[in-house]
Amino acid sequence: MLVQEVMNTRPLCVNSNARLGPAIQQMTDSSHSCIVVIEQEKPCGIITERDIAKAFADAFDDCEKLKDAFSQHVSDIMTSNPVCIDAGMSCPDALTLSRSRSLRHLPVVDNEGCLIGIVTQTSLMNAFASLLNEQARLETSLEELRALSLEDPLMKIGNRRAMEVDLNYTAAEAERHQRSYALALFDIDFFKRYNDRYGHLEGDEALRKVADGIKQSIRDSDRTYRYGGEEILVLMPDTNEEQAAICAERVRSTIESLQLEHQDGKDGILTISGGYATHAGDHWESMIERADEALYQAKNSGRNAIAAANSP
Repeated sequence: MLVQEVMNTRPLCVNSNARLGPAIQQMTDSSHSCIVVIEQEKPCGIITERDIAKAFADAFDDCEKLKDAFSQHVSDIMTSNPVCIDAGMSCPDALTLSRSRSLRHLPVVDNEGCLIGIVTQTSLMNAFASLLNEQARLETSLEELRALSLEDPLMKIGNRRAMEVDLNYTAAEAERHQRSYALALFDIDFFKRYNDRYGHLEGDEALRKVADGIKQSIRDSDRTYRYGGEEILVLMPDTNEEQAAICAERVRSTIESLQLEHQDGKDGILTISGGYATHAGDHWESMIERADEALYQAKNSGRNAIAAANSP
């Protein structure tokens, strides 16, 4: 089932220069929980009930402030650059995206980026539930439910499925808006030796600490996934090569600063190596391959190092 089959084809929308008061009245009259802000028919923001509550939280005790709040433009309180999806995206992938980003509303756009509809997390959940009800076997239904899992249970970061959905979305957004993005692939140095010396339980604990360290060292807009084994992929939207290099080095330095004991590692502590690649017109799978080659360059150079990928 595709998004176009369940989306609302008449989304509530308003121009960015409109006043907030009439926009709220539209939402009230139509019983909508959000309104999409557009410029030249393309979404530039979204206002939800949460945005309105935040805007008015400090104004209720003062009538003048409350009046001023209603006089604001919608662009003053909207969430800019909303996450938009294509009508041809599958409902399970759209649901995965909405859950991983904690979004209740997803504007739907055409190939030109113009608004053509909107879907909610509830409608996607209902659509997915109807798909499950059509399954003939309980085992098949369980497999579909497992496919919705977004988090690696050990490292508490995104899993491969979440990574692929997010990479597809990020790549499409980068192409649509002519933006750059980057990714980095990290691997724990001498991790097999770590497991051999300290045991797999301690190895699992080390993986958790490394994952936590990486999450703490990246930007809020960056996202982390377990690529496989002890390999971790960091996705960096809206990032050029210089910014990617800074982020990758900060991750490496953070893990080094944890000073986790590793008697068989470099300098007696646990370290990581990484390779990063920026988008150069190639598919994200090619970017991962280039980042992986750079990772091996970093390891061959002595480990606890970062290397940049070659151009495709």
